[in-house]
Amino acid sequence: MKFTLKNKIDITFFAVALVVIVLIITSYNRAEAVKQNRATIYQTSTANTLLEKILSTTIDIETSSRGFAITGSPEYLDAFIEKNSEINKWIDSLRSLKIDNSHEILKLDSIEDLILKKITFSDSTILRRKRDGMESAAKLIETGRGKEIMDSIKVIVAKYQEQQINILSNKLKQTEDTVQTRNMLFLAFVFIISLLIFIAYILIRKAVHKIAEQDEIQRNLIEELSVQNNQLNDFSSIISHNLRAPAANITMLIETYDENGGVEEAKTVFEMLKKVSQNLNETLNHLIDIMSLKATKKIEIDTVKFETVLNKTIENLQGEILHKDAVIKTDFSEAPIVNYPIIYLESIFHNLISNALKYAAPDRKPVLNISSQMIDGQIYLNVQDNGLGIDLNKYGSKLFGMNKVFHEHPDAKGIGLFMTKMQVERFGGKIVVKSEVNVGTIFTILFT
Repeated sequence: MKFTLKNKIDITFFAVALVVIVLIITSYNRAEAVKQNRATIYQTSTANTLLEKILSTTIDIETSSRGFAITGSPEYLDAFIEKNSEINKWIDSLRSLKIDNSHEILKLDSIEDLILKKITFSDSTILRRKRDGMESAAKLIETGRGKEIMDSIKVIVAKYQEQQINILSNKLKQTEDTVQTRNMLFLAFVFIISLLIFIAYILIRKAVHKIAEQDEIQRNLIEELSVQNNQLNDFSSIISHNLRAPAANITMLIETYDENGGVEEAKTVFEMLKKVSQNLNETLNHLIDIMSLKATKKIEIDTVKFETVLNKTIENLQGEILHKDAVIKTDFSEAPIVNYPIIYLESIFHNLISNALKYAAPDRKPVLNISSQMIDGQIYLNVQDNGLGIDLNKYGSKLFGMNKVFHEHPDAKGIGLFMTKMQVERFGGKIVVKSEVNVGTIFTILFT
């Protein structure tokens, strides 16, 4: 059977379409696997954090009860009452993770039972101190029962944490293997598609004289695939890092609402939640619009108002701002607008402001000064805080490194500054930092 040029083109197109469909299905399945693993990783990481809080709060309960037994000071008694309330919150949070493993549930019940025994023992110590005096309370402490219970709590928490760490390690390994397999499959599919395109080019070349045009088409296809792959990586990083904040903000706003509060308080919280939801939807729509472009080799540059992007960022971080009682001062009068991709500018604002809130000094109210300047025709953005600061002599060379953290914080991932630097430099800009420990930090971005 003799194939016509049309037959050859149709067969080649069908083969390419089939390979693309297989690629899409395979990538989707791999992405779902990664998504499930990430959910487990988040759960185990959160469980470990809550276990640390439970253990430290239990130690505080023991310390405050002993302090009252020795001194009789009401301050220790107040601390004991406060930590009693706090421990219930951490236990409820741990149970809210909805752990399905029956063995883990048994461990949770054991931890809660031991903590209840510890609180009961501490109550007895306090009652002895109030009723019979310090010597009677000291004799009760000397029995060693409190220490025995505390040691049991430490052992079971340590075992639970070890189990969670093992789960976390396994899921991280599975995620890494899945990503590597997906990358290998992607390369294989690209090779197959390229091979099919090459074969089609050879067949068509025998009947068509426009060799140069066909060669240009092939190069453009390969270049477009590469560019879109880079964009996929960029937006994947933005989604995984920046969309956590709106979700956390929603949770924090809900927690600030008092169940006994009035209608006005409920309306205020609802309005804040509504803004966060709208901003989250707008961010997702921006990403979808950009990802849907087929022939674009460059990300579209927008004319953006700094104040608009800042307001959206404040709405997304409203829960954390209220929690920290932060003050944000702005001055964009000198350079109110900039030509820059809006999705990247939103990410830059989010990373710098969320970092300033995350690493605020514990002994003073967070104050942020955000301003823009026009110097020699170039636009500069300054973000200044009065937080913990960074030891640049010690960490300066690692400041923008991947997974580098410089303060102990449960939410520190070492991704935000790395992403910010990449997003600024991708469009020819520069970012510099000045910082002094326990005084604050200034980030300055030059837009070209």
